Amino acid sequence: MMKLPLKWLKDYVNYNVTHKEFASKMLLRGFEVADIIPEMKVSSVVVCTITHIEQHPNAERLRVCNIDIGAENELVIVTNATNVYEGCQVPVALGGAILADGMEIKPTKMRGVLSSGMFCGGAELGINDVEYEGAGADSVLILNGGTKYTNGMRIQEALGLDDVIFDIELTPNRPDCQSIIGLCREAASALGQKFHEPVIKPVAGSGSAADYAKVTVLNPNLCPRYCARVVTDLKIEPSPKWMQLRLKLSGIRPINNIVDITNYVLLEYGHPMHAFDLACIEDAHIVVRNAVEGEVITTLDGKERAVTPDMLLIADPHKGVGIAGVMGGLNSEITVNTKVTLFESAVFNAANIRRTTQKLHHSTDSSARFTKGVEAVNAALAVNRAIELVDILGAGRVIGSMIDVCNADISEKIVNADVCHINRILNTKLSGESMAELLSGISIPADVCENRLRIKVPHFRTDIEDGIETDWDIAEEVGRLYGYDNIEPTLMHGDSFQGRLSRSVIIEDSVKDTMAAMGFMELYNYNFTSPQEYDLLLIPQNDEKRNTVRLQNPFGEDQSLMRTTLIGGLLRTMRTNCNKKSGHGRFFEIGNVHFNNPDLPEERKMLGIIAYGGAGNVRNTENFFTLKGIIERLFEILCIENARFERGGGAYLHPGQKAVVSIDGEVIGEMGCTHPRVEKNFGLSCSAYLAEIDFNKLAAHTNNSRKYRPLPKFPIVPRDIAIVVDRNVEAQTVIDIINTAKTQVIVENAKVFDVYYPKEAGDKGIPEGKKSMAFSFELRSDERTLTDEDINRAVNTILKALKFRLDAVLRS
Repeated sequence: MMKLPLKWLKDYVNYNVTHKEFASKMLLRGFEVADIIPEMKVSSVVVCTITHIEQHPNAERLRVCNIDIGAENELVIVTNATNVYEGCQVPVALGGAILADGMEIKPTKMRGVLSSGMFCGGAELGINDVEYEGAGADSVLILNGGTKYTNGMRIQEALGLDDVIFDIELTPNRPDCQSIIGLCREAASALGQKFHEPVIKPVAGSGSAADYAKVTVLNPNLCPRYCARVVTDLKIEPSPKWMQLRLKLSGIRPINNIVDITNYVLLEYGHPMHAFDLACIEDAHIVVRNAVEGEVITTLDGKERAVTPDMLLIADPHKGVGIAGVMGGLNSEITVNTKVTLFESAVFNAANIRRTTQKLHHSTDSSARFTKGVEAVNAALAVNRAIELVDILGAGRVIGSMIDVCNADISEKIVNADVCHINRILNTKLSGESMAELLSGISIPADVCENRLRIKVPHFRTDIEDGIETDWDIAEEVGRLYGYDNIEPTLMHGDSFQGRLSRSVIIEDSVKDTMAAMGFMELYNYNFTSPQEYDLLLIPQNDEKRNTVRLQNPFGEDQSLMRTTLIGGLLRTMRTNCNKKSGHGRFFEIGNVHFNNPDLPEERKMLGIIAYGGAGNVRNTENFFTLKGIIERLFEILCIENARFERGGGAYLHPGQKAVVSIDGEVIGEMGCTHPRVEKNFGLSCSAYLAEIDFNKLAAHTNNSRKYRPLPKFPIVPRDIAIVVDRNVEAQTVIDIINTAKTQVIVENAKVFDVYYPKEAGDKGIPEGKKSMAFSFELRSDERTLTDEDINRAVNTILKALKFRLDAVLRS
């Protein structure tokens, strides 16, 4: 955000529109005016002259004043103010007036005399001595500007405080607009006006600056340019009212004339500056170097800050005197006793300043600008503007010319852009001359030669690059200057950027659509969890899920860890919905979990699924096989083959109702019913059926292409068999044997449809330790219709394989 006072804007631009029109025009140029702030938030406060004063008849401390506000009849104000007198002019709030604190004024009888309003002091107007001398006193403001004000004039106009402030949002690619001049340049173009470029008056100074100071830059990569000017015989005093007012309107507190000059230049040119007390710099030698291990700098805010060797310091031969680009040191600040100062205007590496502010947890107006980027030419302009202000204010004697340690390329940059390509990008038919004219409105000179633009890039436009990006950079400028509302919408051309969804996003969308189609609602749970949750889930101490990342500044102990599983969040959601009797029992979540691995914390994307009974949970309508079918259907949609469900899974799952899910031999997740102890720990009123699947592994096995298989030409023969096997034999094992039996026909679609456990030994002919399992499967051939002999041979082959592998017998 950048604050632009209207009166400052008018220094450089002929302002010829309403405030709302200005905001609209700036928005079309890519600069949103977030707010239009009036300087004085009062209404119906006007200038009046007190024509007569007499004692209140019923109150010793009150006086009755007749006032002239330029109307036909005089009004009466009852006041207890003692500093007013006949003939003085003061602000008066009339009936209906709103004061700075929001108070509304109404005519009121005071001890029997009707008062039409009240006189105002600085507090009621929301101003102090910076805005108008005398406003800081705890009394009525006497207008003593040496001018006879017109009675009835709005107080804003009388005090010269009828300004407004435009609060403008900036985009990161326009560091040049972190300044009043940069914004005014854009405003002039938006208003169709000429930008009145400021001209800095050279101040040569006397003597030689080299006799007073020396600058050495030991790390030119982090400090490409360091400019300095020296001023002696300083007169440290408050800066003039006009400067204080502009600083205050822009959100900066006035301090003294020297410090205020650096802050004024910061706002005006967008280049951070600093002023050092040169007497505090040993040997008057500025050294720009990296910090040493264990070094501590006490900054201007009085705080000790430990710096590290990757941070850049401003120092003298023996000590640090400031953290480069962030804040000056307390040991070299400007005080009332300062007689000689060195003005610094430097360029520091943006990435290094950003890392420094992050490590120090401290950001300033200067560091904010350095992290967005400043450029080398502006450094010289800024320091010379500061010296001009020193000369204007009579703040000291300027010594010599500028000290300039420059390792930056400050040569003029020329780029070329293709007019035809720009028109293709924008879908316009502008000539090169029209483009050049548009660019000239924002101080970008351009010549046209054979359908190409030859552009002299101004030093402040660091966002315009040379190379393959040039056409796009210039197209962006031409587009906003021409007006986006003047460009006819059209589809992008082949040489335009065409975005597309990544494979992972496409698969994620497919998973979400599939789950929603099966009646599931999507969840977004917090990534934070409690250490106690792993105990509630019965996670073993040596389990990977215990390898958590702990937050340095958590909201509380219950949110102090990054989660390693989605299960806890799913169960908490279930408990909440059950307690509220929401009536819905199917949810899923795709979210990240985090593991604190020794080398680097790892982030994994997981798919969590939960299904449980309906409203009131009187009867659970879900079961293990329902959840298994849901997962199988998801695999089918994603064209995943060779999926298996085998006994196993996490400790939070029921020992007899859980399975690990694998594809092509790789385990990708687990599923099952909640463990009874987990249900008790979470306060659940019924069992939940859960699954947690590694989403990235799932995506890796997803097949984007579907295979076409023609319908069978010959009849399919369905067959059922019931076999007796050991109680611990799994259905999947039997299905694998059926599908892989070496028959001379095709065997497919083997499924289990019945499992029977005898209540006692010999029940229905089933021996002790055995169970009955019934399977269906299909037989067919691609070459002919199967005969009874083919069918019987295939079934016998399957039975022999089951006998050999599992000692299974056909149930009689």
